[in-house]
Amino acid sequence: MGAGNCGRCRVRYLEGMPSPKMEERRFFSPEELRSGMRLACLHRVSVPCRVSVEFVQAPRIQILTKMRILTDGEPTAREEMSSAEREKAEACQRAAKVGEAAKTEQSPNMGRSMKAERCFPEKVGTAYRIAVDLGTTTIAMQARDVEDGSVLAEWKRMNPQRRYGSDVVSRIQAAGAGKAGMLKACVHETLAEGLRYLSGTCGKKLRTEIFLAGNTVMEHLLAGLPVDELGRYPFSPVTLQEQKVQIGDIQGMESDRYDLTILPGISAFVGADVLAGILAVGMHRRQEICLLIDLGTNGELVLGNRDRLFCTATAAGPAFEGRAGTEGTDMIAVIGELLEAGIVDETGLLAEHWFSAGIDWEQRDLPGRCVHISQEDIRAIQMAKAAIFSGICTLMRVCGIRAEQIERVWLAGGFGYFLNVQKAVQIGLLPFSLAERTRAVGNTSLAGAFLYGTRGGREEAACIRKICTSVNLAEQDDFSEMYLSHLNLQRED
Repeated sequence: MGAGNCGRCRVRYLEGMPSPKMEERRFFSPEELRSGMRLACLHRVSVPCRVSVEFVQAPRIQILTKMRILTDGEPTAREEMSSAEREKAEACQRAAKVGEAAKTEQSPNMGRSMKAERCFPEKVGTAYRIAVDLGTTTIAMQARDVEDGSVLAEWKRMNPQRRYGSDVVSRIQAAGAGKAGMLKACVHETLAEGLRYLSGTCGKKLRTEIFLAGNTVMEHLLAGLPVDELGRYPFSPVTLQEQKVQIGDIQGMESDRYDLTILPGISAFVGADVLAGILAVGMHRRQEICLLIDLGTNGELVLGNRDRLFCTATAAGPAFEGRAGTEGTDMIAVIGELLEAGIVDETGLLAEHWFSAGIDWEQRDLPGRCVHISQEDIRAIQMAKAAIFSGICTLMRVCGIRAEQIERVWLAGGFGYFLNVQKAVQIGLLPFSLAERTRAVGNTSLAGAFLYGTRGGREEAACIRKICTSVNLAEQDDFSEMYLSHLNLQRED
């Protein structure tokens, strides 16, 4: 049985129709429910029935590997670096030159995407290091030249654990229900597939190093560590230290074995993927105050400079991934246009004519492309954007930092890379006062995983962990009130 969260497993009962569940009223109009529309995951077959399968196409997921170079047109702290630090910074710049962003469509089985491999044959055969970004939704790998950080080959897939739930909470629940072994095995198999491809493309090297960054739950499941304590207060991880894991020889199959290093995390909520992001943008070396925002299923935020960093995570849920075949970035753009047209009001309410069935809307900047938006889609975006905005405001209050003191804002991750910042400001996802200082930087987790393996990378990561303070939003007295006050779709200063 499922939880009725995504609304994609739609069927129409032709005979033996069960009574609708409360969760189904979020996805279907009264007319659709009367016609037999249901979510398959919410009903067990107890009487003879006949159904028509009407599954909704899953949204396209953009698996991003690119990271933009931060020094173009931006002042840096290079003047204050020693020659060794300057050499390391130049290596960081080279490592940031990752491959092109790729859009891959998720296949109907929800566990595997279309193939997304890329090879750069002119440098095949050189010594390389493999970086892995283990996300809740996607997995990305790159083999890079150890000397200059250039990309030799890359590989991407959907995270097969999605079949057990779209977020970390559902994965923790699945592990607690006896599926921890399956969660571990499926991601091990997928990683082994990617590593075989990269090593086969670039050549097998005895001393090839593999470094992986992911959130704390993903890393625990990969290492076979229990995650039950991550699902309840006080949310205690088994470890946040660097770990070694061997990938390969799954289920008795003969295959190559790969020694993989898991990057250390910061807290139960802020994992190694965020630490890698800080390392990639050099936030821990900057004098000016910066804000790093990773928009995804878990919205992670880091605020501060080289003296002190404050970080937190807020549950945005799967809304930013999109629904019913529509990308999350498109949904935000369309909701902004519906606001302008008066079809949606500031409370997020669709006009009466479209309230039950939703509206098909042609995007202004993409003529001919029609996006369907339902009342439920709008509510999901409202809750996600309120969580992010309130997280930013809470972190600023805890740090004692005002918006005008923040000199740079970096949007990390695939969603942030393709996000229209002005539309995000229009609906209140990002503060208006920070719009002009906001820049998308791409997959900082993947770039940071590579840098962790460079000379001095571990020492820099240790420095980040030392100056970083994790803030639990659930323990902040004003967060719930702030969250409710920012649900409206409006520009927030």
